[in-house]
Amino acid sequence: MPNYAPSTIARIGDLINGVRVDTSVLANATYLLSAQHEIFNVYGRIKIHNLFGEVTVICSNNATQVLFNYTSSSPVIAVQPLCAKCASIAQLAVGERIYWLGGAVATAAVITATPGISDINATPQVIGGVATAGTNFVGTIGILSSDANQASGSIRYTIFYTPMSDGAYVTAVL
Repeated sequence: MPNYAPSTIARIGDLINGVRVDTSVLANATYLLSAQHEIFNVYGRIKIHNLFGEVTVICSNNATQVLFNYTSSSPVIAVQPLCAKCASIAQLAVGERIYWLGGAVATAAVITATPGISDINATPQVIGGVATAGTNFVGTIGILSSDANQASGSIRYTIFYTPMSDGAYVTAVL
């Protein structure tokens, strides 16, 4: 059985799953307070393969709901949902995920049933674009929480994407 160098394994992962970008671990009491927070910068046109938040410290008992959205600053496109809000994240355990399903925008993000296992497949979405002058759109992917503020816990957000225009890429805001 062949053994591959870690860099080779990482490159194969990029080719199969898309490029991975993670945010820092974000405190729920700061970032899930019924307000919009940008988590990723998006430059150009990309295809999202997976987008999720993974609990790293158990969530409080507050019935917060979360959705992912896209905003463009160049050209200006107001906040647009990438999904509908998930069920309550009250007391989500370490390893559970808020998982974007892709496809139709009205599809709600889901909460995985078991820590450490995502038993669903996302349908890719294309976001961003290229202006007529050949310049890439500049935008963000954000999270919006509603219904209740989180008092404790933390989540790290991850995106797997493929660039679809020259110079397209994603960076973590936080």
